[in-house]
Amino acid sequence: MSIKCVLFDLDGTLLDTSMDFTQALKKTCMEFNQPVLNYQHVRNSVSKGGLAMTKLAFPHLEGDALEEKRQRFLQHYLTDIDTHTQLFPGLLKGLQHLADNNIAWGIVTNKPQHLTKQLLQSFNFPSQPKSIVAGDTLSVRKPDPAPMFLAAEQCGVKPEECIYIGDHPRDIEAGINAKMLTGAALFGYLPEEASEKDWPADVFFHTPAEISEFIITKLNIA
Repeated sequence: MSIKCVLFDLDGTLLDTSMDFTQALKKTCMEFNQPVLNYQHVRNSVSKGGLAMTKLAFPHLEGDALEEKRQRFLQHYLTDIDTHTQLFPGLLKGLQHLADNNIAWGIVTNKPQHLTKQLLQSFNFPSQPKSIVAGDTLSVRKPDPAPMFLAAEQCGVKPEECIYIGDHPRDIEAGINAKMLTGAALFGYLPEEASEKDWPADVFFHTPAEISEFIITKLNIA
């Protein structure tokens, strides 16, 4: 193993954004007199994206009517994007190790760039990511490998020298498509229908602390 770089998915892997999404969806439901969903129901859908979460709350809508609700949901989310969001407990030790050893790391997310930029402004990591590739940075997004290739290039490493860690089967597919080592964050926002047997990942992380342990013990330090 010659892993020189760690790439993270954002929501549900690096940052716990679920409560802010839940609150934004709650405000949207209340605005349009729709029943409010419980936290766990929303959490399980965060990694599917804003449209899926909106559809969860407004299952009877489609087309322009659904898009109207999605836009209101995203407006509410942007207003309070960092109220409850935090780094997953247990990851700081690993990020500190990356900083102490000058190891490149990055973020590859399907979250739109303006939301990604706004959210990350609130966080001071031990070292800054060398690459932040958002869902609209390129014309394609995960599971297409192009965002992964761009992140590796910006981090100054070959794709096969990276591990990509995410909490959705799409993330694992993207890593595999880019010939990267893949890690499944099983503590993240797993869809209800997902199970470990469906994930062809190389490594399984049941807690954020296990990611830190992997970073400390397995990465290649020049």
